[in-house]
Amino acid sequence: MIPFVRRRDGVHLGLSSGERALLASLTEQLQQVLDGDLSDDPIASRMFPDAYPQDPEASAEFAQYTRSDLLAQKTTNAGVVLAWATGARDGVLTQEDEQAWLRCLTDLRLTIAERLGIVDAATEESSYTGDAGVGLRDVYDWLGFVQEHLVATLTSAR
Repeated sequence: MIPFVRRRDGVHLGLSSGERALLASLTEQLQQVLDGDLSDDPIASRMFPDAYPQDPEASAEFAQYTRSDLLAQKTTNAGVVLAWATGARDGVLTQEDEQAWLRCLTDLRLTIAERLGIVDAATEESSYTGDAGVGLRDVYDWLGFVQEHLVATLTSAR
């Protein structure tokens, strides 16, 4: 099914009920990750990259002042997507909704990429050949399709 549909009044969600259920499950899992202890989770380094890799003191200070706000925004974004996926929200996506979708889809893909060991184009390509995570790789690709379709829908003539 087409993930998003542009109509006269704006962008609407076009996912099937099965796709919505999958997205709701993934978003709930993302919320669990965000609510958990990220200190030892490698996902934290993907979602909250080191701002000053050559300066640990400046990097720690930057994280001290920004991480809680970033975490709160990621949690809010996931909540927005979950509301749409479960049908609690319906109608036309607002600009804030559109941004939440784009950011949440990115966070979902980053999380799955970390689990699959994807760090660049070479490791992304090699992740097709391994048996581990075959279904997860399909989900990663599907999320990429949904994200790409949203971008195309948002940038099409209004």
